[in-house]
Amino acid sequence: MSLRTELHTASLRKQQADGRVLLRRLNRVEYENTLHDLLGINLPLQHYLPEDSITHGFDNVSEGLRLSMLHMGQFLEAADAAIDAAVDLRDPPKSVKRRLRYHDEESVIDDQKKVGGQTKAFRVSPESVVIFDDNSPTAVRQFTFRDRGRYRFKISASAVQAAGRPAWLKVYATNWKVRNLLGYFDLPAKGRREIELIANIEAGWLLELKPYDTNYDPEGRALYGKDAYAYQGRGISIDWIDVEGPLPMAGSDRPGLGLSEELGAEKLLLEFATRAFRRPVTAAEVERYVKLAQAALDDDRSFEDAMRVAYRAVLTSPRFLFLEEKPGKLDDWALASRLSYFLWNTCPDKELRKLASNNTLHQPEMLRAQVKRLLDSPKADAFIGNFIGQWLELRQIDFTQPDKKLYPEFDDILKAAMLGETKAFITFLIRSDLPIKNLIHSEFVMLNRILAEHYGIPGVTGEEFRRVPVPEGSHRGGVLTHASVLKVTANGTSTSPVIRGAWVARRLLGEPLPPPPADIPTFEPDTRGATTIREQLAKHRSIATCAACHDRMDPPGFALENFDAIGGWRERYRSEKGDPADRRFRGRRVWEYKLGSPVDATGQFPDGRKFADVDGFKQLLLDREDQIARNLIQNLLVYATGAGIQFADRTTVEKIVTRLESKGGGLRTIIHEIVQSDVFQTK
Repeated sequence: MSLRTELHTASLRKQQADGRVLLRRLNRVEYENTLHDLLGINLPLQHYLPEDSITHGFDNVSEGLRLSMLHMGQFLEAADAAIDAAVDLRDPPKSVKRRLRYHDEESVIDDQKKVGGQTKAFRVSPESVVIFDDNSPTAVRQFTFRDRGRYRFKISASAVQAAGRPAWLKVYATNWKVRNLLGYFDLPAKGRREIELIANIEAGWLLELKPYDTNYDPEGRALYGKDAYAYQGRGISIDWIDVEGPLPMAGSDRPGLGLSEELGAEKLLLEFATRAFRRPVTAAEVERYVKLAQAALDDDRSFEDAMRVAYRAVLTSPRFLFLEEKPGKLDDWALASRLSYFLWNTCPDKELRKLASNNTLHQPEMLRAQVKRLLDSPKADAFIGNFIGQWLELRQIDFTQPDKKLYPEFDDILKAAMLGETKAFITFLIRSDLPIKNLIHSEFVMLNRILAEHYGIPGVTGEEFRRVPVPEGSHRGGVLTHASVLKVTANGTSTSPVIRGAWVARRLLGEPLPPPPADIPTFEPDTRGATTIREQLAKHRSIATCAACHDRMDPPGFALENFDAIGGWRERYRSEKGDPADRRFRGRRVWEYKLGSPVDATGQFPDGRKFADVDGFKQLLLDREDQIARNLIQNLLVYATGAGIQFADRTTVEKIVTRLESKGGGLRTIIHEIVQSDVFQTK
């Protein structure tokens, strides 16, 4: 006898009485974004708050968002910092415009004073300074950023002695302890390029420019021990660097904090609390905050200090920290917040607030128009980055660092390109509303030059990601073959079919696996090449308690064995013993690692389905497109509403799956269907 109807009815009855979403606090990403937009500031705030717990796969789910005394103390501290930044009555930071040249750097000047047999690291001409080695001292010490803020940079640079290949320029901000990558840029083999970028910089930091894919001559020799003027290797030439900033805060339609004593505390607080609480506020509600300000004035404190006290209370109020939703259908104000935090990770903007005040946001066509507007905005990048960072576990990309001897080509530029590919790919799927099957296998990839070279795909230039058809014979296409995914499902030296197979089950198919038995020891892959991972797993599966799960996990993992720990294609494993690897890396021959046993990427499922490689495995996955779509819908629904999937929600999920099959469409259609659903529009 099926209990489906009874379980659905009981679950729905409970939702109607109490709501499916518990009282939900802003997580620290939403908190920072909200204060930025509310106050018109650009101050980093996440570091004030503890990390949020992951529940049902995401850090914005109400069950995991606790509020303790520790949290309250840190919210107070963060609110104080935000208010200080918003109501600073000192003269605003004076915007500076400077042209910087490496000719004026002490490191370059001192280098040019070298005489006799000493080596010169820089080649200097009246127009430019050439840098060959990324280990040369290239921090721009002549200019320290006095004020935190957004700065615009323009850089004139070119490749030198490039042998027909472009070079890369890396731009960092550094405080000597930490180095933050601001961007990387392709310099053409011929001609100069003027680069422009805008970045947030902390006070007291320095700018640093580094070459990349340089410092080797046609024989693969580096500059070390030679004179830069006679050296024939690759380098980059820097003419000048223009710096402008701090720039005004962009992208906020909020007036910030009011401190006009003529308007009075009550009027200022009424306007501010309405924006902070994301709904209309009455004079009676703000009376408590007015009293706080008045008490401070009675103690002979200034009007500014009194308003700071009141604003601080508003920003630590449960009405600000929590999303207010009542059981049943959401009103338009709550709906505006749910929509904005779903697709922008921040509070509703002026247009959403206007629609909510007119009580027209809930209308289906209006909601559809607003979803389109929000998705088409650059602010949707926050949603895409946060969602895929958790759904695909890309936030864990720094959990391990590849062994430099085995993977000398891995560095921060390649890592940035890995993450950039996946974000660009999902963004393209959303904007083009392509079918869900593209997650498994697509006829195109999103590449820039650094990743195209890593994948062995020719003809791609520049740092911008663009749509590139998958060449014949390539095994790329779909998120399974993204280097970012392959990196987070490997450790620093080797790959594990178990980890990758479990990832496919959890992240793509929605089939969580039980934890391993406590009395079964784990095993480490043999990087010496004495035994293969397949041989080790065969022994592991001989244990009866392990076989059931490994029969499901191992085949998908075996299918991905042709991809190494940083997502490169391999026919043989890299190891500590074996044949020398005769290959070139950035123009230099690499001998650090050896080639071990051949890769075997064949597999078979318990039901008899077989595959010969990753291409065959992807075809088997495409037969389960509806299951993959269902899992994606469930993950998006959890992320969008801040609550796990309950029994009563399954009907909504199945309706969306059915509509997707009948109408076509993909991720964009799913997002529209979720927003139109009762689950999204109900507490």
